[in-house]
Amino acid sequence: MTDNTSSAIETANIHLEVDGREHLLPIQFRLGEQPIAGLLSFAQQLTNELTTLSIQKVESEGKKISCQMGCGACCRQLVAISLVEAQDLARVVREMPPERQAVIRERFARGIAKLEAAGLLDAQEKKGNRDLIDTEPGSTESSIPRIAKNYFNQGVACPFLENESCGIYPDRPLVCREYHVTSPADRCAKIYQIGVDPVPVSRHIGEHLARTAHAVSGLPKQMIPLLMSLEWDQANPNAAREKHDGVELVRALVQEIGTGG
Repeated sequence: MTDNTSSAIETANIHLEVDGREHLLPIQFRLGEQPIAGLLSFAQQLTNELTTLSIQKVESEGKKISCQMGCGACCRQLVAISLVEAQDLARVVREMPPERQAVIRERFARGIAKLEAAGLLDAQEKKGNRDLIDTEPGSTESSIPRIAKNYFNQGVACPFLENESCGIYPDRPLVCREYHVTSPADRCAKIYQIGVDPVPVSRHIGEHLARTAHAVSGLPKQMIPLLMSLEWDQANPNAAREKHDGVELVRALVQEIGTGG
């Protein structure tokens, strides 16, 4: 990092090893006191840079990214995001014009109702603290793939999906930024039947952000479905509102990335 603290924006030069090579990634961040949510822009930029490196690698191997506008099958997958991102998506919705906000909130509500009807959510459980339910318990294997498959089978589209494209592209979650495939696009709708070829990513920054937020602000480390963002934010309106120095927030995230695997 440079030492110019007179500006509201600073640049951190992040050194990361990716696929056996050292990379220098200049990432901007805000100076001054701010809640943990202020770190999200830094995480988004870093995710964009790492994703670009991942794409360049597979393209150098002769593969081609098949993702394109209008191909929204992945927007029906279980998208797990950090609570920092959940708070930010709630902000995005609050800042929409009233008519648009009403449409988006209704989509969230319909999606939640569909998960409850499918037994993936307990309608009687306290909102804001619910977890997705494994409808086939008892297996010795991880329940996550089963839950993700069951979720996908419900056909619940992301509330922000418009004409099979992202309606909040600049604010899309970190995992959405990372996700690309090189297999034919029509296979994405049959992901649990024939599978896809995802582009490997070196680090899932959303998971690092969740652990950093826990260490700095005490937010739970859990990742939640995007569809439950508004519910969680409404139940936890004062979570992680305390402010921290911007430089220290960046240092905490970078340190977590370096030690968190």
